[in-house]
Amino acid sequence: MAPRNGYTGEGGSSVISRDLSHGSVESGESLQPVQPTADVPPEEIPDPEFLGIDTSSPHRCHHEMRPARKVAFVYAATGRRFLGCPLSGPDRCSWFMWIDEAWGPVLSRSLIQLWDQALLDYGRAARLQTKKKEMEQAYLELWTERSNMEIENQQVVNKLKTIILHTEIKMSRRLAKDHCQHIVYCFQL
Repeated sequence: MAPRNGYTGEGGSSVISRDLSHGSVESGESLQPVQPTADVPPEEIPDPEFLGIDTSSPHRCHHEMRPARKVAFVYAATGRRFLGCPLSGPDRCSWFMWIDEAWGPVLSRSLIQLWDQALLDYGRAARLQTKKKEMEQAYLELWTERSNMEIENQQVVNKLKTIILHTEIKMSRRLAKDHCQHIVYCFQL
């Protein structure tokens, strides 16, 4: 990637983060507050053409370490290159320095609209995911209830079969006994 707007790799004509006026575009028009602020470095995305430690930079982060090359991924700053602390997570300090100037007003507004739409879509997706989990839970509860009812039904059927079998056995014995008594009675006559 060719350097944009005067980046020399040696700290040349770049703007340091505390000198930035975030939330506005070149026309001076006010945008909704966006990160990064002068105290908070922007979120970043990997860019294979602008990465690694900038060994030619005279600048150092608050840890006195050479800065890492990064690309912003937040609202109107999306796509802007900057130098920042090479550490990550809670060890990362707040020092950063923009390499690229702020985007023009049209691109800034477009990026903000895209981010806002993405956040709305993310919110919708989160609500749908929650609804899906609720429906899966309700399905599981209904399936469990149905399974329990099938088990209870099978137990009742088995109990009825046992009762019918015992009744048939009793009836067969009674009939056999009556038949035997009738035969004995007939022989006695």
